[in-house]
Amino acid sequence: MEQLLREAGFTGVEVVDGVIYARSDPTFPEFTATQSGRDWLFAQAWPLRATPAQIAQWTAQHPDAPMDIYQGETRITLRATPENLTLWADLTRAMVAQCVAWRRATRQRDEGM
Repeated sequence: MEQLLREAGFTGVEVVDGVIYARSDPTFPEFTATQSGRDWLFAQAWPLRATPAQIAQWTAQHPDAPMDIYQGETRITLRATPENLTLWADLTRAMVAQCVAWRRATRQRDEGM
């Protein structure tokens, strides 16, 4: 999987204690890939606590990549295979964009970045 991620254009790919860390975009936090049987479990977290309604909306729209709260952050997961690496990259971009939009919606108009 490590080599497949590199070939698919993921950046910062490294393995630590059997867990693969990589980025779908150089500006995003790392995601993890851990082997789960023949598949891999990919997980991307973002430092935001989505509401239950937001989580339900995301998961309804993306049933293959359910959203939850893990260690205080919003997270999506995907049972990944070599065939759905492009889907994972698209999902992480969509998740980050959604989390940023949710965060911006909670700020007051005069609040800084």
